[in-house]
Formats: sequence, structure tokens, C-alpha cells
Amino acid sequence: MPPPLFKPFRALGYITDSVPFAVQRRGKETFVTVSVGRTFQVYNCGKLTLVLVGPQLAGSIRCLAAKGDLTFAGVGHDIVECKRMHRSGLYRSPPIGSSNSSKVLSMLVMGDMLLSLEEVPLQPGKSGGRLVVWRIGQHDKPMNCVSLPEGFVPTCMAHPDTYLNKVVVGSSSGQMVLLNFVTGMLLYTFSGFKSAVRSVTSSPALDVVGLALADGRAVLYNLKYDEAVASFANAAGVGLGDTLIGGAEGAPQVPVGGNVGGSMGCTALSFRTGAGVPLMAAAGGAGVITVWNLEERRLHAVVKDAHDAPVVCLHFFAGEPLLMSSGADNALKHWVFDNMADAAPRLLRFRSGHAAPPTVVAHYGEGGLRLLAAGSDRAFRVFSTIQDQQSRELSQKHVGRKAKKLKVKEADLKLGRVIALDAGTVRERDWCNVITAHEGESAAFVWRLQHFTLGEHELRPPTPVVLPSASGRGATNQTKLEEVTGGRIGAAATAVCLSPCGNFGMVGSASGRLDRYNMQSGLHRGCYGRPHPNPTDIPNSLVPPGQKPIVSAHMGPVVGVAVDSCNRLMVSCGLDKVLRIWDFKAMKVLHEVQLPSSPCRMALHPGSCLVAVASGDTHGITVYDIEANGRLVRRFTGHEDRVTSLQLSADCRWLLSASMDGTLRVWDVPAAQCLQVLRLGPPVTSLSLSPSLDMLATTHINRRGIYLWSNQAVFSDPSLFVHSSKPVDVTLPSVSASASELQQQQQQLQQLSGQKRGRGGTGGVTIAGMAKGEGNDHKDSIADNGSSSSSDDEEGTGRKRKVGDGAVDGAASAGASSGASTSTGATGVEAEGASSDEDEGYAG
Repeated sequence: MPPPLFKPFRALGYITDSVPFAVQRRGKETFVTVSVGRTFQVYNCGKLTLVLVGPQLAGSIRCLAAKGDLTFAGVGHDIVECKRMHRSGLYRSPPIGSSNSSKVLSMLVMGDMLLSLEEVPLQPGKSGGRLVVWRIGQHDKPMNCVSLPEGFVPTCMAHPDTYLNKVVVGSSSGQMVLLNFVTGMLLYTFSGFKSAVRSVTSSPALDVVGLALADGRAVLYNLKYDEAVASFANAAGVGLGDTLIGGAEGAPQVPVGGNVGGSMGCTALSFRTGAGVPLMAAAGGAGVITVWNLEERRLHAVVKDAHDAPVVCLHFFAGEPLLMSSGADNALKHWVFDNMADAAPRLLRFRSGHAAPPTVVAHYGEGGLRLLAAGSDRAFRVFSTIQDQQSRELSQKHVGRKAKKLKVKEADLKLGRVIALDAGTVRERDWCNVITAHEGESAAFVWRLQHFTLGEHELRPPTPVVLPSASGRGATNQTKLEEVTGGRIGAAATAVCLSPCGNFGMVGSASGRLDRYNMQSGLHRGCYGRPHPNPTDIPNSLVPPGQKPIVSAHMGPVVGVAVDSCNRLMVSCGLDKVLRIWDFKAMKVLHEVQLPSSPCRMALHPGSCLVAVASGDTHGITVYDIEANGRLVRRFTGHEDRVTSLQLSADCRWLLSASMDGTLRVWDVPAAQCLQVLRLGPPVTSLSLSPSLDMLATTHINRRGIYLWSNQAVFSDPSLFVHSSKPVDVTLPSVSASASELQQQQQQLQQLSGQKRGRGGTGGVTIAGMAKGEGNDHKDSIADNGSSSSSDDEEGTGRKRKVGDGAVDGAASAGASSGASTSTGATGVEAEGASSDEDEGYAG
């Protein structure tokens, strides 16, 4: 089995998941531990900076607990103990009969003891529960194992203040019990409720705990007298956009727009401590946070769009007017109460990633140290591959303020899902340098990446004016006028492109129209169209003076558009099975190429003028030379399903393609062969190879992160990789790059730096499929069946080794920010350096 050409490096964009976090205070600082799939991350709550990333565990984490340097993660029926970033022990739950199929539901640290609440199967269709008590550091057997009553299926537990060695356990049936976990005795069974208890939280009041119920209520319960002190209806905040919410117990229950008793129940509670008005925060599956005044037993404030998914956990910091929340939308947020008025809390700072799987990713900049990504959550984000703190969402201009004014959700005002994007760095400091097409939007939008915000212009074609002599026919003439001036206006944008100079943006639409705009002013600068087949049949009154009638660039939706490096040629393809080559300045068709079938993806290498087109029917890929009038130079076959992404490498020697068949194929363009086939797990929806060829970024189906892969042709001996069509299985990267991988890459680069590769002894790294002495200028050799042509190698391979060194140095920094470094601080690994509040996700 040959080694994989791309090895897993790390995953970006994961902040938290649907597991409640664990908070602990160490000295003057507070740290929060969050779960991210099979590993955990530790943030400093001061500025939400990442300080530690745990090891990759055997399974998904179900619950978390922390004490000092130790982190406890419940995985299946076991508890994994980690000291900072290394595994230090395993608490294996006692078996039940011949097998152990219990599930750890919740954990609680009590001094030097660790309490584990487990659900155990009793017989087919029935479950029970038990409380397992461990002495921290003794992994062989537990101190005590307390069985819960028959039919009692536990869901949560809490330790009431001043109740020595006792915990309250809630169940899915609404019952609650009080246990002494040292003696193993069941002390009391409470009357309970008719709804499942989702969460139990200790309150500042003696003998009183807060209960979050599955029917949406939040209840204050007195354990001493076994009675409810107060009950707040619809504390989960379901349906707040349509109706008001109920107050204390006895208030009328208003109808809500969701399933209150199901997934929309109350899931989290937290109580404010210290001076000021006593407050209780509650949240649930609606993503809304409700804050209650416990003195007056009334609603204090509502945060309607706190999270775009169910809220998982809430925590009031001790003695501070600061609330922390986490949600299943991959976000961790801090809310501050500036005053004691009835105003809603203000978002202070946050860390967030994509709430839905991203579908578009692209490297930005010459070094490829930043990534642009967009997904189904309607968010457009920029990620840093070096420092996670610098990752952020691009602003869409006061969406939150507009949503609050119009009383709608923020998601309803955001732009649709990004389906195409292009970016350039040439004019980054002058004007907008990113252009995007959105699902269902007739206009293309521009972004100013320097300011991380949406631009001031919308790129949409102007409506042609009907001349007075023809205005008597109304809408009919207006439609005909659009047809003879470039195509129908108002169709959704499907393809975008930015000229290499950064001055022009091209937009293709579903009607086949292809327009050019000025990026600085946003003005329309012409339409690319074909000459009308019957110009004499067009009345002069329909054609503006000085113009000739033209029809749309394509007779169907435009699939792709791109411009060469000199602004001489432009290429476009559409579902009409035609590839057209245009004179960029004259806006005229130069050549047409009939494609074998309807295309689904197109990629152009601007320097060599080679364009790759993927077929949507045959799943094959054809490569054309647009400078040679669209001559066919390569044909690649092998994919068994629709191609989802396509890219030519910066040196034009590799063609990367991903397909719904679950494979990513690397094609050697000069040799006209498949270099390697990789199976990366879930199908790849988008890919981007960095300009320095050292890192590959991919997005996948049902994955909310962006995955980075290290190019082993740069970081190891490229002679190890031979042409093969046999699939190579590779696992997805984890959240952190291991220190061993970083050290191995450093050693490999040190060994390669002493070898002289390429002409003139530049010491560059040779890419697989590239002979010694080959450079970037090889387009002629491609047309001649891959025969090599010698050229200067310094700009090609020599530069790659230099950038590769920097990439590994940056990777080491990224690994440090993810817990991969071996230097330790007060809480584990010293991570990212200080940055501005704006970079850290501060709101406002």
C-alpha cells in the first residue's frame, strides 16, 4: 500500500458541541472545558482564548468534569482521565452480568471523589440507573456503587449546598431521589413531576434547587419541604416571536409555536450570585435565553437569538453580572448585564464556527495562511490556519439590529447560502476584493476583507429602457429588449469571477447572462453576448443607439467563468454543453468548444491558460488550452459519481478532483495519469490547495469543520509516490495536530534542506510527478503528450521548500494553539498570543 499523498493535519472551526461544558476557577482566572467530538478544548474565560486541546479519544464524549490539571471525559461506559493534554488513567465501569453496556450520563467532582451517573440496561426494553463513586487516582475499582430504584432512569444530578455527601438525582419519569454517595443509602424520594427532569442546578438559597423540565418549565424546588417554591412556564422561550410568555405559576399558559414537551423543553438553568437583583437564566431547544427576576417572580429579559440551535448549558460567573452559554450551533458566548434595568443582556464576546456544514472553501493570499469558507448556515467566515483567535465571521451590516427592529430572526435577514466565490489580494487595501454568488439571489455581492464586512455595492445588471417608439406594447417589449441586450434580467447568479487585476468582477446567471462590473464603483461595464442570429428581424426601436443586438452568453445556466492572468482571455461554460473563449476587453466570442456533456465544475489555471471541465453525466474531466483556441490536451476518467470540486495546482502539474463517490483524485497533468486516489471518509464538497502546495483544505458532507491535510510530496521524499489508481484510505484530521507529527515534519524538512534538488542546487523540494530540472513553464510539453521541457526551477520548486518551512513553523504555532506544544503553563499548554478584542470575537 503506497503512503497517502495527503496526511491528516488538523481540523478548523470546531468550538463546542451538544455536551454541557465544565467550569472551574483557578486562582484569579476561570477556565471552561468544552467537548468537540472525540476530544476536548479548554478556554480561558477572560478573553475566550484557547489554551489546551486534549488527546483524541476512542469514542465521542458524553459528559465532562474538571479538577485542577485533570479533565474527566465520559466515553461510552468508561471515564478517561487526562492530565492537561495527555491520558493519565481510565476508570472502567464495573460490568453488569456478562457484559458492560452502561452509559455515563453525568459526572460530578466532590473533593477527591468523582461521581459518575450511569444508565444501565436491565432487560430488553427496560433501563435502570446507578451512581458509581471513584477515588480520584485509583483506577482499579470504585469506592462505592449505588443502585437506583427499579424503573428509575436517571438523567442528571447535582449537589445541593450544605448537604454533606449527598446528591439529588433526576429521572426521565419526573421523579427525584436524594442519595448519600458515601454510605450508598437512598435517603428520600421526592414527589416529582409528570415531565422529565432535564437539569438540576443548585441555587444560592438554602435547600432550594432549580429544575429544568422537558415540558418547558423551570421550577424552584425546596428539598427540605418537598414542594415547589415557584414555577415559570415556558422558560425555554419557545414561540417568543409570536406570543408573550407565561409568568409565574398560576399565570395562563399561552400557546407556543413548537413542541414544548419534546425537543423544545428547558435544558439549562443558572443562578446569579453576589450583589444585585437575584436572577435566574433558563434556556432550551428554541435557542432563546430567558432571564427571570426571582424577587418579583417575573420575566426580567429575553435574548431571542442567543443561539441558532438548542442551548446546551448556562453558567453565571460567581459574583459577576456575566453569563456564559453554549449551544449546539458550535458557539460559546458571554453575555453581560450592564445595569439592573429590564434591558436584555448584551453580547460581550464569543467564539463560534459554522453552525451547518460548509460547502465552499478557498485559500486566500499568497501564503495561503487564511481560508474563506461559507456554508448552509448563511455565514461567510475567514479562518486562520495559524491562530484560531483570528478566525471570525464577516459582517453582513447590522443584521442583528435590523432583525430586532423588524422583530424577525437574524437568519431570515442574512444572505442565502454561498454557492460560488472568488477573491484576490491585489486591491485588498483599495476596495472590495471578494465576490460571492448566493443561492436564490439575482445579484452578486462584494466583500471588503480588510474590514471583514459586506461591501457597499450589489452587482446586478441595469434594466434596459424601452424606447418611446416601442413603449406601447409594455412588458412584451421589455422582455424582448432584455433578450437582445444580453439575456433575461433577474435570474439567480450562479457563477462569479474576479479579474487578476482586481478591477473587474464577472457574474454569470441562471438565464445564461454574463455581465462585467467595476469592483470599485459597482457600476455595470458591459455584457458578454453572442451576435444575434437574425439581426435584421429586430426592430430598431428595441436596440439602443450604437449597439448591436446580442443574445445571452449561454443558452442555459452559467456553470463557471474565469479570466487569464493577463486580462486577455476569458472562458465560460454552461449547461448548453459549450465552452466559450472570449476577448476580455472587446467582449466578443473568439472560439467555441462543444463539450461531450453538460458540465458541472470548471477550473482555470490563469498562468498557463489550461481549463479543466468536469462532466455532470459521464463524470469525466477534460482539459483544454484556451490559448490554443480550445484545443483538447487531456482527458481523465475514473470517478463514478458527480464531481463536487475541481482545482488545478499553482504550478499546474496537479489536477485535484473530488466526487460524491467518496474519493479525491490527484491527476498528474504532464503524465496524463492518475497519481493517487484517496478515500477521505465522507464525500468532499469543496477543496482548495494552497498556493505553496503544502496544505490542502477540504469540507465534507455532515461535517461542520474545515480539514487541513499536509502534502507529503513537500514534507517527505516525493519519489515515494508512484502513479496508482488503487484507493488509499485516510482518516479525517483531529482538532489538534499531534506534537509527533509536527516534529516528524520538521525533521523531514531538515533532511530535505541538505539535498540539492532542481537546477542550480537551489535545495528545493521536488513535487511528485516532476522530473529534476522541471519548472512551471510546461504547457507546451502537455500538448506534446507530457514530454518535459527544462526551465528555471527557482520560482517553482525552490520557493515551495521555503514556504513549506514557514508552513511547518506556522503549523507548530497552530498545534500550540490547539494543545500540541509541549510547553506548559498554569492550565496546560501555552497557546495563542494576545490579539485585539476585535480578533477575539468581541461583539459590538
